[in-house]
Amino acid sequence: MADDSFYQRHRLDFIHRHRISVPYRRRIATELWSAALSLFGAAVTVRWLVAGPPSVPLAVAVAIAVAGCVAALRRPAPAPHSHGLPGIEDGPCPRDVPDLGPWVVGSRWAGPIALLTFGSGLPGGVVLVPTAVAIVLSGRVVAYALHVRRQTLAIAAALARHEPRFAIAYAGYGGGPTHLTMWEEPLLSAGFPGVVFNYRQSYCQYLQENTDLTSPFVQLSNDAIRDLRILIVPTLKWFFYLHNAKSNLRYMAMRQVKHVWLGHGDSDKPASVFARHADYDILVVSGTAAIERYEAAGVHIPREKFAILGRPQVQEIEPATRPIGEIERPVVLYAPTWQGKRKEVNFSSLRRGPHIVRLLIASGADVIFRPHPLSKRYPPLAKIVKRVEGILHADDDRVDTPGKHVWGDRANVEWSVNDCMNHADALVSDVSSVVSDWLQSGKPYAMVSTRWTAEEFRDRFPVAKGAYILLRDLDGADAVLADMLGDDSLAATREALRQSVLGGFSGRESAEAFATYFHDRFAGVSG
Repeated sequence: MADDSFYQRHRLDFIHRHRISVPYRRRIATELWSAALSLFGAAVTVRWLVAGPPSVPLAVAVAIAVAGCVAALRRPAPAPHSHGLPGIEDGPCPRDVPDLGPWVVGSRWAGPIALLTFGSGLPGGVVLVPTAVAIVLSGRVVAYALHVRRQTLAIAAALARHEPRFAIAYAGYGGGPTHLTMWEEPLLSAGFPGVVFNYRQSYCQYLQENTDLTSPFVQLSNDAIRDLRILIVPTLKWFFYLHNAKSNLRYMAMRQVKHVWLGHGDSDKPASVFARHADYDILVVSGTAAIERYEAAGVHIPREKFAILGRPQVQEIEPATRPIGEIERPVVLYAPTWQGKRKEVNFSSLRRGPHIVRLLIASGADVIFRPHPLSKRYPPLAKIVKRVEGILHADDDRVDTPGKHVWGDRANVEWSVNDCMNHADALVSDVSSVVSDWLQSGKPYAMVSTRWTAEEFRDRFPVAKGAYILLRDLDGADAVLADMLGDDSLAATREALRQSVLGGFSGRESAEAFATYFHDRFAGVSG
């Protein structure tokens, strides 16, 4: 058992390092070919001593078998394919991949057997049997590898004609439609074309069906480093990252480009301060609050790596035109966040959503309900979404209520999140980037603390200092909502937070600053 565990640890370490390190791959390849050359040389020497000088044709055949065996040691990953790239036919998602397993395994056996029979001095006829088998088996694998390379080179040639200056390097999961849509337009506003690289093949079709990208989309194989070494064309110098996936390391192995962390929103969630963010060349943050967040978490990143550019996406968020207390029937946007993959990062209030919505209705407000997109893809949460929507529908149908709520396709498809914000006078949300963006409006907001007291919650999550706090059990929620929808005692605190969280940009200033900053870099004006 101990041997198996030792073997397994080293096997997984080899696979991991081979996937994320170009120098490691080169070293392993050099060692393999050196070992193969040494073994072939030893076999020639031994055969010479045992049976005299080997025939040249036989030696050449064995050399070809050995070389083919080394080249076929691993199953070649399929070729990448593209969508929307001029000059290249769109590839299938998903796609059929030939099973080369038997050919790979067979060549691993036939190659050494051919070398062993050759070195043992056996007659040429005997040596030719495993040699021919090795050449045929490895030849099938090598032929496929060459086919993959031709396809990859064709995509690279089309990319060279497209002349992208940047790539969105995506290795995330189901949130891709939101993440990609959020950042493609700001990056294109810098005035140069780009490309989207996607790593996880299981999300290729999903992303194609749920995004309306204008940039070419390239689906990489599971050997991303192999693909990227060919696909990084001369004009492509910048990679942008929107998701914290560990598979970003495959992209970051490409040291000939600059790696820029964008994230998919400013928030006080732990994912905003991962230590591995220090590996990026530039971190685009919306304000000084993000830098302070890293410092508070003990993540040491040189100040010169940060670029404070605000949030380009908030340019369409309209500021409040009057105090909320003057609005007869305010509209409240309820936007609970995703529950995350672990309990430690679950800040979602959606499980309390039916109670929160009833409280908002009782307080005399209309409700816009926009849950996180992933909530509808997780059956237990999808049921809660339906319950909340049912409450709003029932209230709309009552003749004795003025309720005019918004939910379903109108709130989640027809309207963008910014549209929802512009139709609302107040917000109820969780620890989420929605809150940071909402600061642009200057309107009041409440946050739901799922585990802490109000004081602990504000200490732990700085953006909550400007929030009205709803506790998990909703104790005292009536008074909290009355303050938010009435006197709004936190108005001045919110303005100070807007400066630190969003960088003090107003209107289109952030979008223009972002476009100018990267236009200069894409054009080669500054590094």
